[in-house]
Amino acid sequence: MTNEMLEKSLAYATRNLMDEHAPHLKQDKLFLRQNFDLNQKKVLDFGCGMGGMSLWYAQNWSCQVHAIDIDAHHIQIAEALKAKFPTDRVQFEKRNILEAPLDQMYDAIFLNDVAEHIAYPVLEQLLQQFSRVMNPDASLFISYPPWEGPYASHVQSVTGLLWSQYLPKPLLMALIKRRNKAITGEIEGNFLEVYKGLNRLNHARLINLTSRAGLVMHKRLSHSILKRSRYLKSLPVTGFPFRYLVSKELLIFKIA
Repeated sequence: MTNEMLEKSLAYATRNLMDEHAPHLKQDKLFLRQNFDLNQKKVLDFGCGMGGMSLWYAQNWSCQVHAIDIDAHHIQIAEALKAKFPTDRVQFEKRNILEAPLDQMYDAIFLNDVAEHIAYPVLEQLLQQFSRVMNPDASLFISYPPWEGPYASHVQSVTGLLWSQYLPKPLLMALIKRRNKAITGEIEGNFLEVYKGLNRLNHARLINLTSRAGLVMHKRLSHSILKRSRYLKSLPVTGFPFRYLVSKELLIFKIA
């Protein structure tokens, strides 16, 4: 990772921390404020990325945050962000929990825009591990842009086109390759690698995986692009064909 990329990534992480209206986190932050009280809680921020949300939890509640990511570049940026906004309530760690399983219990576990990047067999193992380290009244929060929605698990951010996942595959791949560029990740270092790692997550698939891990859905918010119109925002969004308009799913799970 070059110094230029580090500086750009640090600026991006700073915006994610400080900007309550950061586009891909606005709904997460609003939903979390409305549904969680993390004071005196032990929090796991899994797939913490560059650390913006990890520090946001610690800034908004008196909680201890254990922030884990498998990517060394992400952790390097997260530590730089922590140096910029010092706190003793956030611990960053590079860790593969399949190789080094979690050995602490948590009151809340957060996956912000993470689950859609993990292959299903691995995601199932992770969910099973989470259920084992959740205290009795703990919550698991998962947010993600569903595959069939307009943003297609972030594909739209590369192509610039809504619902671009439905383009003929040769055309879609050509478009991604034409706009491909290096990004911060050590494991996924460009847009094409990120696209190839997407698991095409949707609600039915997630519920199947969580139920097998002994988790039950406690609350769900399906945020739709219909919300932009005051005349359409009251329409249901979870059934056909409205689920294709869902821009982000936000869910809370509890132990069954």
